[in-house]
Amino acid sequence: MRQLLQTINPHQFEISLSYLATYLGIPPDLILRFEQWANVLFVHRKDRGGQFISYRNLIYWLEACVQAIRTCSDHQALQELGQLLKHEIERFTYAADTVAYLHRLWQQRKAQLDLDLNLRSFYTPNPQPLTAPQ
Repeated sequence: MRQLLQTINPHQFEISLSYLATYLGIPPDLILRFEQWANVLFVHRKDRGGQFISYRNLIYWLEACVQAIRTCSDHQALQELGQLLKHEIERFTYAADTVAYLHRLWQQRKAQLDLDLNLRSFYTPNPQPLTAPQ
């Protein structure tokens, strides 16, 4: 099964040193550098060496999930993303309000796609088959 990490590319996150310092609750000058690895963020700190941070704990991850839901162009893509999110939530720890928010957003996108489909079928006339005169 495909994983959400294959859909969301954390290397595209524009993570700043000041954001990381705020996230960690430390002054920015305690961060020597940070590296975006495949599955985690590595932060090299002056005060305690290296520290690993899961991308899933950053606001950028939630924003990427939201963007992925909002850009699903059809029901099949939304269903596949829904399965990836479900698997992700079962496998990793997410805050209850985050799960509820993503679920609500997914349902809203599904409703929008349903409405678009209904409007398309309503405004697209079905051509009547031509019958040969008898």
